[in-house]
Amino acid sequence: MERELIQTVQEKLGYAFQDPSLLELALTHRSVAHDPRSNNERLEFLGDAVLQLTVSTYLYRKFPDMPEGELAKTRSLLVRESTLADVARELELDRYLRVGEGERRSGAQHRDSLLCDVLEAVYGAIYLDGGFAWAEQVILGHLPAWDAGELALVDAKSTLQEYFQQTAKKLPVYTLVQETGPDHDKRFVVEVHFEGEFLGAGSGTTKKEAEQEAARQALVKLGIQ
Repeated sequence: MERELIQTVQEKLGYAFQDPSLLELALTHRSVAHDPRSNNERLEFLGDAVLQLTVSTYLYRKFPDMPEGELAKTRSLLVRESTLADVARELELDRYLRVGEGERRSGAQHRDSLLCDVLEAVYGAIYLDGGFAWAEQVILGHLPAWDAGELALVDAKSTLQEYFQQTAKKLPVYTLVQETGPDHDKRFVVEVHFEGEFLGAGSGTTKKEAEQEAARQALVKLGIQ
């Protein structure tokens, strides 16, 4: 990987590697190098553990009165695939990830699962290069600064689903009612209903975002939030 490219990635991460080869390894998918010593899978394994410990410690200190079950649920929101993929996109890791030609043609480097994996690999590389303190600092700098109330709203769709499963043993229905804009700038509008009753509508640049907004509106209408 070119030195200028390595420098660009480091600037986006906010961390300068003592051993840049670790960053190169973190950005190398197995479709490029099948040898476990030459791709990022082992670093991903390590980075996942570092991420879990960092977020667990952060939540333990930030919310001293939160019970264990809520801590676990909150952690799952912060380290879930879609959240980490969004962080990876903000860092533009999809631009720098090395994947095989077939994967690149299929757009694999833009998938949430792959972006989540590469971000964890980068965290593992930072841990090996600079130690836990540096890895912790970088990770916490990437996580959204949510308070407890905002965290409860992050996954409104799951909250709404759990509510109806507990009260009615049925699930709400999400319907795409509008899709506008060119391919590079789409806008979606989604409505959520339960047994035919309109509960809320939401819009967003992705269907998932629109569904979450619709679920938030439904939670407000139901008096849950």
